[in-house]
Amino acid sequence: MNELMKKIIAVEQERNSSGKFDPTVRILKLVSSAGKLSRTIAAREDCRNDAGHCIIDILILSVINNRSIEEFLAGSNLANIDESHDTVTSYMYELWQALGMLSTAITSGDDYRPILDDMLIILAGIARFSNYSLEECVEIANHDLSH
Repeated sequence: MNELMKKIIAVEQERNSSGKFDPTVRILKLVSSAGKLSRTIAAREDCRNDAGHCIIDILILSVINNRSIEEFLAGSNLANIDESHDTVTSYMYELWQALGMLSTAITSGDDYRPILDDMLIILAGIARFSNYSLEECVEIANHDLSH
């Protein structure tokens, strides 16, 4: 997954002529992606693409926060997935709460790395609950972005 993420960052930097990312713009994209994920889950449809877009947005926010892809992957201990959820909707409640905290941290200029770690763990829970892997979600979303 490391190589795929490096490829995604390179493509995103190529699209952005300055090579720099604005965290405020990216949080808006993440909120949009999370909204699409919510709609897909509510409709009981395949959520891999939407979950993958959320992961990509979180990856880019992590890079904006001067974190390498290796640090990003190592920082999110996926063993910490809360298995007590009885529905995928309860993961979505956590994701929306984390989005609020992330928005506050970014606008306040606070460190938001721990929030990104938590969000990746939540998305891993959503993927696992739906019998998908994070890598599968990212690959599908990357394919969608490439076309």
